[in-house]
Amino acid sequence: MSDTAARRSSVGSRTIAMAVAIGVVAIALRCWRLSWGLPSGPGYLGFPDEALMWGAYVKDFIPLSWSSFDQENLIYPTLYGELVGLTSAAMHALGFIGTQPPAANTFRVTPQAILLARSISVTMSLATVAVVGFAGSRMYSRRVGLFAAAFMAVVPFEATYSHVASPDFLLTTCSTLTIVLAFLVVTRDGAWRAVAAGVAAGAATGTKYTGLAMTVPVAWAAAETALGRRSIRTGVVVASLSLLGFALAVVLACPSCVLHSDRMLVAMQNHLRVNTDLYIHLHNNFLTPSLGWYGRPYAYQLVASLPYVFGFPMYALALSGVCIALWRREIADRVILAGIVPYFLSMSASMVVYPRYLLPILPGLVILAARGLSGIRNTHFRNIIFALVWAYSFALVFSQVSRLSFDQQDEVAQWIVEDARRTGDRARAVTVGSPKMMLDYFRLATPLSAKGLTYIQLADGNWFHDPPEFFVLPEWYEIAIERDMPSSKVAEDLLRLRSGLAGYCRAASWSSTYLHRDLYTSLDPAFAADLWQGEIGFTVYTRGTCASRDSRNVIQGE
Repeated sequence: MSDTAARRSSVGSRTIAMAVAIGVVAIALRCWRLSWGLPSGPGYLGFPDEALMWGAYVKDFIPLSWSSFDQENLIYPTLYGELVGLTSAAMHALGFIGTQPPAANTFRVTPQAILLARSISVTMSLATVAVVGFAGSRMYSRRVGLFAAAFMAVVPFEATYSHVASPDFLLTTCSTLTIVLAFLVVTRDGAWRAVAAGVAAGAATGTKYTGLAMTVPVAWAAAETALGRRSIRTGVVVASLSLLGFALAVVLACPSCVLHSDRMLVAMQNHLRVNTDLYIHLHNNFLTPSLGWYGRPYAYQLVASLPYVFGFPMYALALSGVCIALWRREIADRVILAGIVPYFLSMSASMVVYPRYLLPILPGLVILAARGLSGIRNTHFRNIIFALVWAYSFALVFSQVSRLSFDQQDEVAQWIVEDARRTGDRARAVTVGSPKMMLDYFRLATPLSAKGLTYIQLADGNWFHDPPEFFVLPEWYEIAIERDMPSSKVAEDLLRLRSGLAGYCRAASWSSTYLHRDLYTSLDPAFAADLWQGEIGFTVYTRGTCASRDSRNVIQGE
């Protein structure tokens, strides 16, 4: 074997080893604690939206029939739900999952079905890691591909949120594929690439309506092709083939959107109404003056949301990668920017600021971050930066995923039982109150009821009309009151509760923490926790004067 062949073989072996290591880390982070919240029983199925949104697909696809694909609720297009339903039908036929019959006009989904829906999120997340690696290699170099895949494996928010059943990961995969295929349309011959790019954009649109923005990089590719080959006719052919692929994909991905366009339009109008009017009910996830100068569209995403989603080190690399792309403006740069800029502009115009809305732009930013890092000529310096950024991101992911738990809710219930026993209140029914919220997003009902406690939800502005023995205040809602409605009646309730004027004493508290939490919450206090994470922090208040209580009751739960 010649020296050249030996070197190529050595490089190939190292590349394979690195790819395997990246895959192992990506799988481990996403599968660890994937079943969080599910083993506790049928009334304790993780984030309520999982059963609410995707339970209908499990019900409709078991047994499987043509009518399974006729969905009435088009709040999202149906592609992700159909994947959940088809996989559930297959697993049901094989005997791996069961279902429970409808009761009181609801459908109870088994833990196995929700775990399956989460597994699809994980599968798509892992597919995105692979596509990012492929894209970096094809669009730039093998080194960029490896760096990009390694970074994508540990993007903190993306890896953490993959533990929840959500269409955002399928959208992200389809969006990334669209960008790669758009690049291949410009740089390679072949009609199938134009069709495939349109199919990928259509699949993105069939996953979430915002996926329509992915038609922009496809259109850009058609324009680049026309200019590069100095042929308008060629550009028109590419655009036509892409449009054909897009139309076919939309029909297959969301047949209900085509057959019942009226339902789709109603759903889209509801989304618009939320973004322009009803967003004030989405506590901790909308723009508010309390955030200061960057509490406005576009600025918030750049100053707060993206740093939280990426972690500061990777975000800094991504920004440098964008600057390099704007400076060099190579074909790959232009196509990636055509994919991420329109999507960012369209999503950042909204008053609603769920971090998951930014997931589809993360792969492109990660590729540009890797491209910028790869351009550093000093090998040791480059590798040190890579190691530091990667290690920090991994640690941040690890600390975030470890919070996916309902242990705090169980500990709150157990503490109240023990405190009631010490004070002699167990001789009668003990009432426990908390702020009222649609559905049981605080996940307090099951653990409190299991301990024989009477759980009541108290309307804002009326917390103390019929005061319970114990009042449980979720930290998530405490933050929402101060962040989103500081001059409201519920803010007055909070002030009375904290000051003791309501007749309560702060007795116990549980908090939730992760790496450098204080740094990220300085950007937005909402970054302390979100409802889908389970561990949202709680403070227990007991009725009576503080002086009458044993100081040992004031604890700090972890």
